[in-house]
Amino acid sequence: MIHNIQAIVIKKTDFREYDRLLTLYTKEFGKIKAQARSVKKPRAKLTSLTELFVVAEFRIFLREHSAMGKITGGVILDSNPLIRYNVEKFYEACYICEVLDAMTPDRQPNAEKFFLLKEKLELINKNNLNQTEDFVEKLLHITGFGVKQDIAIEKVLHEHLAYPLKTVAEK
Repeated sequence: MIHNIQAIVIKKTDFREYDRLLTLYTKEFGKIKAQARSVKKPRAKLTSLTELFVVAEFRIFLREHSAMGKITGGVILDSNPLIRYNVEKFYEACYICEVLDAMTPDRQPNAEKFFLLKEKLELINKNNLNQTEDFVEKLLHITGFGVKQDIAIEKVLHEHLAYPLKTVAEK
């Protein structure tokens, strides 16, 4: 079935010669994986949709019990362009997306997580840095783990992660 869904690209992986595998976070389906075919060709029309931190309305062919969807089209709503031109912004946005990816199982929708991620990426895009601690604290609260006063947020986060993070939050 084809769905038109609003999603944020939180992870991309090059696949084969011209394809990309994307991890998207959506309001309707939660975290899903999707394949974008032929987006690395020189004249590909969907290349800009597959960049990190892009908020877009994707057209995805998604079967009910399939592990992966296929992107067939879409429209960019916000590309968060300033994040790509500053290393600090890029690093912070990558950390936030990686934490969300590690803390969220596939296909469990949560609109609060979607709007939290969207808000933090917009703030980072507008030069409001140091959003990681606030994001992690709110994410832990939304997922039901919470944060105790006397324990560091990073310690609580690492107790509940599905896998170890590749990036480390800057102090």
